[in-house]
Amino acid sequence: MNQLTGIIIVTISTACYALLYPLLKKANQQIPPFTVMSISMFVLFALSFLASIIFEGGFNLRDQDLKESILLLILVGAINCVGFWLGIQGYKYFPLWQQTMFTLLTPVLAGIFAYFILGEKLTVNLFIGLAVMSIGLFIAVKP
Repeated sequence: MNQLTGIIIVTISTACYALLYPLLKKANQQIPPFTVMSISMFVLFALSFLASIIFEGGFNLRDQDLKESILLLILVGAINCVGFWLGIQGYKYFPLWQQTMFTLLTPVLAGIFAYFILGEKLTVNLFIGLAVMSIGLFIAVKP
């Protein structure tokens, strides 16, 4: 049951993120990239802030946890800003379906980053998957 619940949650999350791409591309036709980012991130902030208050009883941070976690979250925000902006800029160069093909690299890159940051193990299957996805990506975006 827990695995089924996880599959449902991840599938809905993936569908939500897939919906973002066409919505962002459509909004970017009339609004510049940083404005698109500012508005969408402000809404994310406001909803997250309210959800934190309602579901978590406010910000439950301890001084011990605060420094390292806040620095990591600042880094996440900066990386998100760059990635988000580059993604929006990419709309000019590829059809949406081709651009989203690059997201197939996410699990492999996340595995490699997790190895260096968290010490998680890398497997041969990860590198086989990288090779297969790279070939598929090359075929999909090749003119």
